[in-house]
Amino acid sequence: MQDAAVDKLLKTITRQPKKNEKPYRRRQFELHFSLDEGWFSLILVAAVVFSTIWCIQVVNWVDHLQVLTLTAFFGLILGVFTAKQKQFPRFLSYLCSFLFGLLLAYWQTAASYYQGDFVAFAQNGLWTWWTQAVLRGGFGDDNSIYFFFILLLGYLLAYISAWLVYRTRSPWLMIVANATVLLINLNNAPTGVIIFLVVFLLAALLLLLRFNLYESMQRWNRLGLRHADDLSWDIMQFGSLISVVILIGSWILPASYADPLLSQIWNDSESPWVQFQNTVNRIISTNGGANASNRGNFRDTLALGGNPNLNDEVVFRFKSDDAGQYLASVSYDYYTGRSWMSTQTGSQNIKANTLQPVNAAGTKTIKQTIRVVNPPSQQYPYLFGASEIVKVDRGATVLISRRAPGEIVAWLGQNGYLTTGTTYTVESAISNVDKVTLRKVPLPADAPSSAQREEDAVNVYAPQIVETYTQLPKEFDPEIKKLALSITAGKQSMYDKVEAIESYLRQNYRYNLDVQPPSTGDPTSWFLFHSKKEGYCNYFASAMTLMLRSVGIPARVVAGYTNGDYDAGAGERVVKGKDAHAWSQVYFAGYGWINFEPSSGFGTFYRPETTSSGSVGLPLPGQQGNNDPSTQNHNMNDKLHQLEEDAGGGDYANDQQVNIGRSFSFIIGSLVLALLFGGIFFAIWWRRLFRNYSFATQVYRRICLLADWAGIKLAPSQTPLERMEEISRATPAYATTLQRLGDIYVREQWADPQSAEHPRRSGEVHELPGLWRRLQPQLFFYVLKHPSVVRSIPRALSGAMRSLRQRRRKNGEFEDDL
Repeated sequence: MQDAAVDKLLKTITRQPKKNEKPYRRRQFELHFSLDEGWFSLILVAAVVFSTIWCIQVVNWVDHLQVLTLTAFFGLILGVFTAKQKQFPRFLSYLCSFLFGLLLAYWQTAASYYQGDFVAFAQNGLWTWWTQAVLRGGFGDDNSIYFFFILLLGYLLAYISAWLVYRTRSPWLMIVANATVLLINLNNAPTGVIIFLVVFLLAALLLLLRFNLYESMQRWNRLGLRHADDLSWDIMQFGSLISVVILIGSWILPASYADPLLSQIWNDSESPWVQFQNTVNRIISTNGGANASNRGNFRDTLALGGNPNLNDEVVFRFKSDDAGQYLASVSYDYYTGRSWMSTQTGSQNIKANTLQPVNAAGTKTIKQTIRVVNPPSQQYPYLFGASEIVKVDRGATVLISRRAPGEIVAWLGQNGYLTTGTTYTVESAISNVDKVTLRKVPLPADAPSSAQREEDAVNVYAPQIVETYTQLPKEFDPEIKKLALSITAGKQSMYDKVEAIESYLRQNYRYNLDVQPPSTGDPTSWFLFHSKKEGYCNYFASAMTLMLRSVGIPARVVAGYTNGDYDAGAGERVVKGKDAHAWSQVYFAGYGWINFEPSSGFGTFYRPETTSSGSVGLPLPGQQGNNDPSTQNHNMNDKLHQLEEDAGGGDYANDQQVNIGRSFSFIIGSLVLALLFGGIFFAIWWRRLFRNYSFATQVYRRICLLADWAGIKLAPSQTPLERMEEISRATPAYATTLQRLGDIYVREQWADPQSAEHPRRSGEVHELPGLWRRLQPQLFFYVLKHPSVVRSIPRALSGAMRSLRQRRRKNGEFEDDL
């Protein structure tokens, strides 16, 4: 028998192939793909990546970004595949994946901007960008180039994220990479997209937990350590709870904090980081022509691009003591050659209704009460008001220039961004100086360096102000200075020179929103010399400010809103999105910043030729304020110290009244989060309840517990079947299921395990999950309709307190006996 078996085996091994039978060949390529880490880990990775990708799409840097989702999807799938595959060399798979992403981005860009003409994109897009922007130092603001790089970087972000998790086992690096991109985009996103950050944080925390749990379980298996099969599920539930707690804590913490020293280093216009930003912005940027309809967009940069696409939606309604004043938000001091920036700002918190000192002569105080109807888009929670704001009826943070000590760049609200229905009041010290007085102020070059005589005090400029607000870019067009000199020729006073440039722009250029600057060169120079002599407020304000700076006059650009239109019925002014505006301010020694309106089609700021008393000058002896410009720099530094001292006091009554609605929203949000937190905690506790017993016992005890919560009285002397009968009488709709569960439980507990009646032998235990799945929600719903447990809570607390007091009394008697 044994020899016959051996012979048959030998024949099988040495069998010759039959005629026309193809010999067996080993399969050369077999593809088997699986995720040992679990598919849930891939879902979490996708949540992290796509919360970042979708935030980029919401910011809408350029048109057609809706294709970014598909691009990132391909990157994620290929990243997982190349990290897991073992058939091909690693370098070859990485190279092919990169080339695929490059071709995908190229194809999508050509299809979106060049009607699918690949050659046209190569010639007119990539080649022009490379030769003019990169090699010759021009400006690369072709939207197609920007779109191409966003697609490529989105693909690489998704690809590298998968590769970092599944190949290098470094989920932390993946989260940091995505968090960096997400925060950059959230910084430029409209309000209301915080959901992306919430999803990102929750998915990131769960991914770290899931991945580290998988690594630990792999290590335990290698060491031969045993663990529960459902350990991973229990830990993930607990991790979800911890993640929610972390999110709640993050939500309660203060919204923002800026370290003054780090902020100064980060924003210094001469720092390597800012220089790198400027270079990247020059080489890869948009031309601003793809703005979505908006009510105004306020940031620490002011672009000179295409149509801002402002709409007619109402933004503010306000009442003011001086209806002619604009609503300013932020000022800009640094020109990059392409856009304006607010640089080197520190911050200081101000209590509500704290009056700030006025370091300018000839001002009057006005009050404005502003109600938000539809908030504008903001990078920071800017507060709007006439320049210069000196008091706000709510806690605020002022951004203070470090390059020009004491100069306030913007006011920020401490309670978050402006929301619909918010009302606040600001007081501003606006200039009331007449033209005769301003004509007496000399140019900085002609002003004394110090107040050697008392009459020279008003004419002294702080050196930091002159240096900061006469800055020009390195590639400044000399033709702008020539034009400024020709316009101001023959003008003797500084004020006349400023007024001459303002009038020149208003008379020789037309206001038009539909402009499109070229991709190279300075847009301000283009507006002055190469356009059709038309542009909108950003161009007018930039042109006036640069021309003034070129002849040594300190000036800056300010963004905000005009005063809107008057609503006679409501007795207030109405500001719409189309009223978003930019204008120029000029610094006059002793009198501070003075508004000028260079844009044609807008009314100029009213300024009397002379006052009834002759002119406005410095306060007389005994009047409030110290306006001696010879000590101006010293006073501005004192202002910072006074801000710190004033921060210790303030009246919060108005703050509390204004923020009742916000507090109510906070309470509602806290209750919702508390319910969510409680639901997760209960789900974990309920799943772990009776976990050391068989499934039949777990079901039986949980049914009894729910019955007790619903007020169904079960006596200790009752048998399990009698208890099920009692519960069935209270819930007749579920009687059949309850009796079936009770019967299975009784036979599991007391039947002979070897008999056919035992549920494990008959297979009836397999019915339990289905029966319990159908019955459990019905019983919970019954408890909600009969919440006896809620009514018993006070009694239970009272009983617990009584027991505690009795225990303490007994302990006291025992100690006395000792």
